[in-house]
Amino acid sequence: MKKLDKLKHGWYIWLFPIFALVISGWLIMDYYKQRGPTIRILFDDAGGISAEKTKIRYRGVPIGTVKDVYISDDQKDVVAEVILRRDAEHFAVEGSKFSLVTPKVNFQGVSGLNTLFEGTYITVLPGPADAVSKNEFKAQTNMSTDPQDDTSSYSIETANVENINPGDSLTFRGLKIGSVSKLVLTKDSQTILIQINVENRYVKLIRTNTLFWSKVGVQAKLGLFGSSFKMNSIDSIMNGGIELSTPEPAAALAKGGHKFSLAPAPPKDYEKWSTKLSFE
Repeated sequence: MKKLDKLKHGWYIWLFPIFALVISGWLIMDYYKQRGPTIRILFDDAGGISAEKTKIRYRGVPIGTVKDVYISDDQKDVVAEVILRRDAEHFAVEGSKFSLVTPKVNFQGVSGLNTLFEGTYITVLPGPADAVSKNEFKAQTNMSTDPQDDTSSYSIETANVENINPGDSLTFRGLKIGSVSKLVLTKDSQTILIQINVENRYVKLIRTNTLFWSKVGVQAKLGLFGSSFKMNSIDSIMNGGIELSTPEPAAALAKGGHKFSLAPAPPKDYEKWSTKLSFE
């Protein structure tokens, strides 16, 4: 009789595990309800990417999370496996661009400062609304986070890069119009390809006869009949970069991916060039 009374008065103890199972089941259902497609983003370097921590953000809003990080089968890339939210599945399309955001400090200012508090994250620019689905992407380097400020890439071939590094400025008449995004050794190891990204609003400056050369922080010319001395910006002295100009007459527009050669020195009297490059 006493055992029966204990069972009658102790039945509510079973409510706790039942309640826990119900809550767990609801959380699992909610997780899979919000879970979207899985995509792979290929990076040259992991650079602070952590599984279960690194977020994918669009305009500051989290739209996915890195679930795993590993080396590709051919050992050429670091693969970040990402699970997007269901309401962000439209980012998994042809034309979407992903880039790692890390803190950077140079003489032009500070960028990615929020990563010091929130950690490294991956930003994205969405592809066209009518684009086909895609689940593997190659990460961009130094990509603009402004959807209205997209870029086009070109390559410059040279025997050596010396003071040129990814992130350096690409300038026209002192105006920054893009940046160096990548340095790649050619297959025969004889030359180096410098990938540059030019803001689309400035691509009409890039002609097939445009000349590129490495920026020099300090230029000095000494002679019997005169001397000259020129000092560029502190950023040029510390970080280097590339300048460009186009002689007259300007040739046709260079298409994205066009390959140029890096001149060993600035063209003579290029400061006096007044080539008209229409933006109409």
